[in-house]
Amino acid sequence: MENKILKRYPLGNPHRIWKQDNYILSNFSAKGDDMRKVIRNCAEAGFNLLELGWASPEQAEQAVIYCEQLGVDLIYQELKRYGGMQGNRFYEKNDLEGVINDHRKWKCIKGYYIWDEPLLDDQIDEARVLTDICQREAPELIPFTVAIPSYNAEYTWGNGKFPEYLEKYVTRIDPPVLSLDYYPVGMGEHNATVQFDRSRMWCDLGLMKKLGEKYNMPILYSCHPRSKKRLEQSGFVLDKRVICQQPLGFNDYNNLQMNAFAVVSDSGTLPEESSYFTSIGKPFPAVCIRTSTERPEALDKACFVLAGIDEKSLLQAVETAVKLNENCQTGLPVPDYTDLNVSTKVVKLIQSYTGVVDKMVWRKF
Repeated sequence: MENKILKRYPLGNPHRIWKQDNYILSNFSAKGDDMRKVIRNCAEAGFNLLELGWASPEQAEQAVIYCEQLGVDLIYQELKRYGGMQGNRFYEKNDLEGVINDHRKWKCIKGYYIWDEPLLDDQIDEARVLTDICQREAPELIPFTVAIPSYNAEYTWGNGKFPEYLEKYVTRIDPPVLSLDYYPVGMGEHNATVQFDRSRMWCDLGLMKKLGEKYNMPILYSCHPRSKKRLEQSGFVLDKRVICQQPLGFNDYNNLQMNAFAVVSDSGTLPEESSYFTSIGKPFPAVCIRTSTERPEALDKACFVLAGIDEKSLLQAVETAVKLNENCQTGLPVPDYTDLNVSTKVVKLIQSYTGVVDKMVWRKF
């Protein structure tokens, strides 16, 4: 939707367009029958995801049972065993792995609340450790963290610390979902619409949007020494997210391809590499920066996307390759690339075609 408030208070996202996929309803204090009533009312009101915070282990188990019965999804938290709230850490020994194993039977749990508003470096680092545990033990679930919003006392837009904090939060925790708490709207102001308009929530959301844009991630550029020299001579400055890397060895390059968000290359072997990794169950989005290819057989099997060399076509090709890979539409391995009798074929092809090529292509006879 279009954010009209940014036209009057142009402090945040310069693009003026933002999308909020979900609001999560936070439930802190309901107990017993009141908790069941709250969850039922939320389900009837159309909320489909609740966050459980500040609950005792007993309340947490009650909430899971009620959510399962009422068909409401839940972000689960159990502070006695893992996680924290701002500077508060309530557990003696991290047992997130045990919590995940204890709750695998509950379908309503869609994620684990890792940390609420981590502030200091050690809290941010601990949130990253817990995030990694969750993604390892339950990759289908959300390791949920919340960044502190800009109306707090220390990290604000006014002193310039909020963007710095959020940059650190995003890069060091690397959360799969970007989220921040926002309490003031509708509190302490009779006219909630006026408060909503005056709030800096739009600035915060704008910055979150900017940090979470689709391709805002490091780009590893395998840079040939001659290319590097020409870059230095030209004075052209690469985007700060582009990492110039010396050409990689074969094993390192293959490992990078398997773990990359997308591979964009003008290499003639990219179609073959994509086909091979698809054949062993390790497909990756492959985009070839060329206007033609000597590997039409790989294009026929949808192993890669031929992007062309202009900006619009390249961006479309990357988006297409990534979306198809996410939907498991990875193409098929090229049968010729999986043959085992390659040397025999090469010998026979050379013997069969050398004379024909010399005569018809090079006109030697």
